[in-house]
Amino acid sequence: MSDVTLSAAVRDSLLSLQNTTGLIERTQGRLSTGLEVASAIDDPVKFFQAKSLTDRASDFDSKKDDIDQGISTVTAAMDATEAVEDIVNQLKGLALSAKSATSTQIGDLVSQFNDLRTQISNLTTDAEYQGLNLVNGTGSTLTVQFSNETSSTLTVNSVDITTERNGLNIEKAQTALAITTNATSLNFSYAFQTESSISVGDKITLTYAGETNYTLTSSSDYTVSFGGKTLTLTMASAGTLETTASFQGGHVLSAGGAVTLTVNGTASATESTLANTVKIGADSDAAAISLTDTAGVRILDKELTTQINAMLTDLDSALTTLRSKAQNLGSNVALLQTRLEFTEEYVNTLQSGGDKLTLADLNEEGANLLALQTRQQLGIQALSFAGQAEQGILGLFR
Repeated sequence: MSDVTLSAAVRDSLLSLQNTTGLIERTQGRLSTGLEVASAIDDPVKFFQAKSLTDRASDFDSKKDDIDQGISTVTAAMDATEAVEDIVNQLKGLALSAKSATSTQIGDLVSQFNDLRTQISNLTTDAEYQGLNLVNGTGSTLTVQFSNETSSTLTVNSVDITTERNGLNIEKAQTALAITTNATSLNFSYAFQTESSISVGDKITLTYAGETNYTLTSSSDYTVSFGGKTLTLTMASAGTLETTASFQGGHVLSAGGAVTLTVNGTASATESTLANTVKIGADSDAAAISLTDTAGVRILDKELTTQINAMLTDLDSALTTLRSKAQNLGSNVALLQTRLEFTEEYVNTLQSGGDKLTLADLNEEGANLLALQTRQQLGIQALSFAGQAEQGILGLFR
């Protein structure tokens, strides 16, 4: 107080005691918080250096969850790839079984083959993780951000392991048509889409394979010869026309090939390739008859070794593709895992560096508190001594 006068000795003792009390409070604060620099007031340089380090650590720490989820997304794709590889191996087993299968078994093998093939598409559709599918060929991409830098990313492109041509290109299986290898003629029986009214004496024009030279007899059976080939037209009953053809030489029956029969200038009796039944024979028991695979379908039947081997080649190619895709996905998982481990270690390093600038040494602060408490007691005693010197004046008034 300004109206109270203290001696120099008392004032010095009081100031020393106040300083000691302030140091004790600061030391107790460090011990309670564990921080030597708790705010910019304590040490501006250290405080802002530490804040920069901890802020960067926080930025990287926020990316760890994204990296971890990225690992799970790619791992789900790898799991699907491995599962599809198992299915393809099963398909190979079925194709190999077809080489020695009986006529009654081949149908079941084809059915099982196509069912398993369908499961590949179902599996790739189900291999979704948080709305992202990396194996169904939809062109999805996974982008993982490693830091706030726009260039610090990893993009994982999706792969196509479906059965389609852009994926594994595994075609459906189909049993072969019934073949009689000891027939003595090549016969065709056609079921026409539209019936034609035909009477004896009607003019009939037949066009087949571009050949139109023919001759007609005047009997109920009309024999047509063209290009070394012979076709017999039989008037079975009114309005009904049956055809039987035999070929002297080899002939290739192409998928989708059409035969057009014109009656009195009207081409209303056009053969439908979907509605006809074709019986193929040969003029010798030793003659060979072969079937060619059509687009999207592989012939899987007993004794058709060439077609089965072609299917096995396709399946081996699919396995090679799967293993390549799995390796690509695996390398991305390994990279993401490495990046996750680096991020965790880097965050720890940044936090440790910031702590070194701000954390208090509790052992040192404990020793300081003990020393300050001793100093405080001495200060109180010194203040008491200074007061006793002034109290001696009171003795003059006794």
